[in-house]
Amino acid sequence: MNSVVNWYEKYDEDSRLTTNKARRVEFIVSTRILDGYMNPDDYILDVAAGTGIYTFYYARKGHNVLATDLTPKHIQIINNKLNDEYKGFHIKAEVNNAIDLSMFEDNQFDTVLCFGPIYHLIEVDDRKRCINECLRVLKEGGILAIAYINKHYIIPHILAEYNKNVLRDSVIKKVIDNGVIKAGEEDCFWTDAYFSSPIEMEEFLDEFNVKIIEHVATDGISTLLGRVIDDMTEDEYKTWIDYQLKTCREKSILGISNHGLIICRKI
Repeated sequence: MNSVVNWYEKYDEDSRLTTNKARRVEFIVSTRILDGYMNPDDYILDVAAGTGIYTFYYARKGHNVLATDLTPKHIQIINNKLNDEYKGFHIKAEVNNAIDLSMFEDNQFDTVLCFGPIYHLIEVDDRKRCINECLRVLKEGGILAIAYINKHYIIPHILAEYNKNVLRDSVIKKVIDNGVIKAGEEDCFWTDAYFSSPIEMEEFLDEFNVKIIEHVATDGISTLLGRVIDDMTEDEYKTWIDYQLKTCREKSILGISNHGLIICRKI
């Protein structure tokens, strides 16, 4: 996981979901959907919290939140905010690996947010360990929310974000056939990363004691339409968000969305 930490130590994760309107769609849709399953006094574990955009959102709503992340810089950013504008909020932040939550007791949390780990766990055994650990610390009947990156979005993204020279047969094979890219390899355009499809994610979760209660597209192709969305007026942007919320459960849109969100209940 060193390559992942090294990448995020250099990357501005703190502004990823706030720099522009297109990127913020993912956050808005995720919270609007998830809010419907939250109780006012839920104790939340935010696994791989990044710099805490969801942590701070739910703390502002009155929740007690414990945030963990693999990257020390991210936890430092959260703690700096806790010493500044978020002083007095019920938040703790600690460096930790998502595949080992042994620092927490069984059945401790009402809700577990697993919004970051699946992206970067390139071994299936590690993905299983991550989900098992999230479920171990989650109370029976609690909510587990899992985000993933859709492999069918990635190829159009490469074409739009980089250039046509990056779009090679070897890249398509790695993303579509294997779902894995590794740092240091010739075709790697990110860091260690895992990409899934909506069907593959549902089949993966069949192995666990969960019931899927929501599966939604949290941003669709918004980032591919970045310039158009960023130029929208506030009224136009509200209309776009309303459209996203209205259609996010549509299977055809889920199949090409950048990010997917699966909300499960522990049984």
